[in-house]
Amino acid sequence: MRTKALLCPLANSKPRDNAHLKEHSGIVFDIQHFSLHDGPGVRSTVFLKGCPLSCRWCGNPESQDTHPQLMFFPHLCAACGHCVETCPQQAMSLNASGLSFNPNRCIACGACVPNCLRNARSLSGKSMNIAEISEEVRQHWRIFQQSGGGVTVSGGEPLSQKDFVLALLRELHDEAGLHTCLDTCAKAPWPVLERLLPHLDFVLLDIKHLDDAKHRQWTGSGNADIIHNARNLAKSTVKVLVRLPLIPDFNDDDNSLFSFGNFLQETGLTRIEIMPYHTLGLSKYKALGKPYDLPTSAKPRLDEAIETFQKWGLDVAVHRY
Repeated sequence: MRTKALLCPLANSKPRDNAHLKEHSGIVFDIQHFSLHDGPGVRSTVFLKGCPLSCRWCGNPESQDTHPQLMFFPHLCAACGHCVETCPQQAMSLNASGLSFNPNRCIACGACVPNCLRNARSLSGKSMNIAEISEEVRQHWRIFQQSGGGVTVSGGEPLSQKDFVLALLRELHDEAGLHTCLDTCAKAPWPVLERLLPHLDFVLLDIKHLDDAKHRQWTGSGNADIIHNARNLAKSTVKVLVRLPLIPDFNDDDNSLFSFGNFLQETGLTRIEIMPYHTLGLSKYKALGKPYDLPTSAKPRLDEAIETFQKWGLDVAVHRY
């Protein structure tokens, strides 16, 4: 991490003219503060919507679509009917059997959300400009300074909003002096990622599988540009931590683990964090009305993965959810 002084945005005697920052907007589905697993130190993580992959195990399915989405958690619903009264599209109705929802009518306007007494409805995704994001995360600058933390831009896939991310990183890194991190699967042409590097201190690089055909089968897209970008990042001056989502029957077999260890040792990307398969986001699939087709009781071969990577001389860590 660079040793530059962290600027205090709240101590400026003159207010900043941030009119130009309000011109750049992106679709954000969450901002989490006090994050401990999204880069060095204590961080604020900005989650952007949109992803070119559709991983079958994705823990945040609401992140894949670029547009705002209405999420409905039926187990929280009290069938009070307030949402029926406020929906301008008449997407909901109340009858003897309970609340009925017509997703074809819903335009995800969010009018029903503030009227839901038990928070059974939420809107995933809203437009935020750079000034709004910067103002929110700057409030935590002292925590960043004391812990060696900063701001992580995650997703979805942040490169899906490439121009917005570039402008956001310039503001946070160059103007505010904050430590910045990009959490990415690197599914984009190299020039898209390359132009972000001067505004980054750290990259969390998610690599799913080295085999293109299997990668395409399980994520909906090939991996040629991902592998190419991984090799280029290894040659850059930005610090990189590779993250491997360890998924049963996908990439936890001996051949896949061996190939992965060999690739990382060969490129010099020697730090790896294993992300064991989990089903913590299962309720989100139900809330979005999306199917989930992986076994919920499956467990990856974690011990075998650790042993294999250690044999390749890698610095291995396990993500704890």
